[in-house]
Amino acid sequence: MSVSVSAVPFLLIAEAIGGLINISDAIKDGLSDKNKTYHLDNDKIEEVVNNKTFPTRIVDEATLIKTLKEHGATQIYHTGNIISCNCEAFHFKFQKPDNEKPYELTISFKEESGLNECIENISSEYESNAQEISYNKIVERLEEQNLSIENEEIYDDNTIVLTVNLE
Repeated sequence: MSVSVSAVPFLLIAEAIGGLINISDAIKDGLSDKNKTYHLDNDKIEEVVNNKTFPTRIVDEATLIKTLKEHGATQIYHTGNIISCNCEAFHFKFQKPDNEKPYELTISFKEESGLNECIENISSEYESNAQEISYNKIVERLEEQNLSIENEEIYDDNTIVLTVNLE
């Protein structure tokens, strides 16, 4: 958003005449936009960014990073127990408060439109990736034990049922 400063010469003249006018006070009232909120602090105008924090069921760091990359996230940074990235119009920060607990997700955004859909998509993609990794590990372990899969069924809810021949 831009702010017109065409009134500045008038304000400067008024100040020169002796009136005490602060330019930031003069433009403060012109900062209303239906979809945005602004904050004036130390003569700087900044758009307010909203934050929401959600609990997640995400526990695996590698699967989370894989999921974010597949979803098209950019500027993925990983430091300690924090993974942050930009995804669509949102900034995600996944933070693990404890190694035994799942990540918490804090999302920063200017407009909430599309937020729930984005979260649902990433959650669904993570679950699919986690299931794929688990399936591959199970098949690998069965092969190591010389066990063969007799039957494999995939249900409507994406549950996979493996029938193993123990003979």
